[in-house]
Amino acid sequence: MKKFVIVILTIVALMPMRSMNADWAKIGQVKRYSDHEGTYSGNFSNTYPKGTPYYSIKNIDPKEIIAIKTHEAEFVKAINKGQYANGQLESKTIWISILGSLIIVLLIIWIMKRKKSKV
Repeated sequence: MKKFVIVILTIVALMPMRSMNADWAKIGQVKRYSDHEGTYSGNFSNTYPKGTPYYSIKNIDPKEIIAIKTHEAEFVKAINKGQYANGQLESKTIWISILGSLIIVLLIIWIMKRKKSKV
């Protein structure tokens, strides 16, 4: 009987106190906070402070829904409603700027060649 009790106590002592299988996994955090529209792209927030952790939810694609830890034991579900519209606007603005600069450079070269040919 004494050996049986020792074996049971040993088994109980070796068992983990918490579940080792979590329903979530940390996938990132807020890198920058900004309350100005269009200031940043990527991993920023205009609601949560820098360092606020993001978590995936078990059996749910993190590209669709994530959990945001707001307080010690409080989470908010965040649903992805598509790409931030300003991100597309920024890429269009960059391409328009590059194209505009190229046109100006070509125009300057063309004007300089015309002036040389007149002389």
